[in-house]
This record gives sequence, C-alpha cells and structure tokens, in this order.
Amino acid sequence: MALPGNIPPAGQARLNVALRMLVALPGGYALAALGGVGISLWLPLSRADSAMAGTLSGLLLWPIVFIAAFGVSSLRRLVLGVAACMAAFALMAFAAGWRP
Repeated sequence: MALPGNIPPAGQARLNVALRMLVALPGGYALAALGGVGISLWLPLSRADSAMAGTLSGLLLWPIVFIAAFGVSSLRRLVLGVAACMAAFALMAFAAGWRP
C-alpha cells in the first residue's frame, strides 16, 4: 500500500502489479483446485454431492485469492499466505487418501 507523499517509481509499481498477477492467477488456480479436492474428500456426503460441493468451493476460493492479491500490503506476506493455504489443503487431501 502506498503512503501519502511516498510515490514509488513507475517501473517498480508495474513490477509489483505483474508479480501480484503472477501470484493471483496460477497461485489462485492451484489453491482453488487443492481446496476443492480437500474439501470434497472431507465432506460426509455422497460422492456426487461432495464433488459438486468441492467444485463450487473452488469457484469461491479463486476470486478470494485474486482479490486478496491486491489487498495485502506486502508481496512476501501474500506469497506466504497462499503457500500456507495450499499446504493446508494438500495435507487435508493427502490425509483423506487422495493420490494425484
């Protein structure tokens, strides 16, 4: 986030936006996919209902990550947060017996 009176150079601002897009697009997609798999395996529903609920939760997770990519003040905090969530969902999926 910019502070009043502290204007970054134009090249640095463009690089910051490009790096945030690199985290938001593939990172958000990977988080949504792992989240959908992890959630669907842990829901106590039928197989079809769990798959549908996992897909819908993945569709909700991706825009949240994309919006958060531009709301978080630090790029390092953004990358660590996305990586931590991906690790948590991967652990959920592997603990439920999922094998890629």
